[in-house]
Amino acid sequence: MLTAVVLVPLLLLSNTLAQDDTISEIQKTISVLEHRMNSAESSLKESQGNLVKALQRVAVTEAKLQQAETKLVQADVKRVQLESELKKHSAAIAGLTQNLSTLQGKQTRHIAFSVGRSTSLTATGENKVITYDKIWLNDGNGFNTGTNHFVAPVTGVYMFNYNNQYHSKKTSYVLFMINGKRVQSSSVYHKNGGFGMSGNEIQLRLQKGDSVWLELGKNDFIYSDGALYSSFNGQLIYQN
Repeated sequence: MLTAVVLVPLLLLSNTLAQDDTISEIQKTISVLEHRMNSAESSLKESQGNLVKALQRVAVTEAKLQQAETKLVQADVKRVQLESELKKHSAAIAGLTQNLSTLQGKQTRHIAFSVGRSTSLTATGENKVITYDKIWLNDGNGFNTGTNHFVAPVTGVYMFNYNNQYHSKKTSYVLFMINGKRVQSSSVYHKNGGFGMSGNEIQLRLQKGDSVWLELGKNDFIYSDGALYSSFNGQLIYQN
């Protein structure tokens, strides 16, 4: 049987070994915890770095969005300016189109006529419209060969002249008529007989549709033959 002297040291040794095991376990645990803490710190730092990068990207994105918004605002302002300019240009184009249409409507046309008579004429008992059987020119078709009236195709200033031959002590009185009213005339009488010419010229403004013709006075006489001594001429000088 072991004595107490022997048992005490054994117990002390046993306790010491148990404590060493506990310390070792604790140290292992601490080591594991320290490792875990280091890993956590490393992950945290990495996460923080990623967060900073993400925040930087967000900041860049926000800056780009701000630039885009600024450009959109500028573009909208430019759009409004362009719309305003477009309206002005459209109005100007409309005005030019209207002016062009007006100018085209007023564009001077080629209007002229020249006619002659190949036979003599006597106005027995009343004035008589002088008719013409020779048409040299009728640009614009203003001279009506049926009525022997010139009808103004457009409003403007016209020039007319007419010539007739007298003969054998007979009066030759020719009236220049507009819309049924005498505006001008020519008259000649040669008491000694023989041949001679009479005529006149006038420039005046006619309205579109005005009618012009020549009449021979009552009981008066004009002479003509194949030489066409009797003529009537007119032309548009300018349109307005």
